[in-house]
Amino acid sequence: MQSPISKQLRLQAGFSMLEVLFALVLLGMVLVGIAVLMTRSLVVASNARYREIANGLAQEVVELYHRERTLSTWEDFRTEGTGNHCVLSDAKDFDVTGTFVPVATQCAAGAGVTVSGILFQRLVEADTSDLSKVGITVTVSWKSGRGGGTATDTIVTQQEFTNWL
Repeated sequence: MQSPISKQLRLQAGFSMLEVLFALVLLGMVLVGIAVLMTRSLVVASNARYREIANGLAQEVVELYHRERTLSTWEDFRTEGTGNHCVLSDAKDFDVTGTFVPVATQCAAGAGVTVSGILFQRLVEADTSDLSKVGITVTVSWKSGRGGGTATDTIVTQQEFTNWL
């Protein structure tokens, strides 16, 4: 004959189906949460990479204008830099002497710099209203893939050049 205590222990020896089901549901929720966090982390990392590329491309334009300011007279620099310019990274932006020749235009569809399969467009707006300085605003825009590939991200960099002579 079994004692009442051993009979009670035998009845409580395993997990019930309800406990197992609850544990599996809880484990599933935790795994889904981890998957969502990992996906979000990858999106944030790719957006940060695109911003890093865009900042480098904007800085490249600013350095190009620094170079032209150094090599040109003030009047030539002010005259050449007036208006809006779409800056590409190919030979048609430079003349035979290697001097930057901006084209007064908006960026056409498909015009720009492609890095890692993403098209980056660089638009420079030059403000020459003050005779003693030229202000440039470089706007780099790209489609990041967010919003089904239709969302456009932009960064803006500004620089002011003065007549030091």
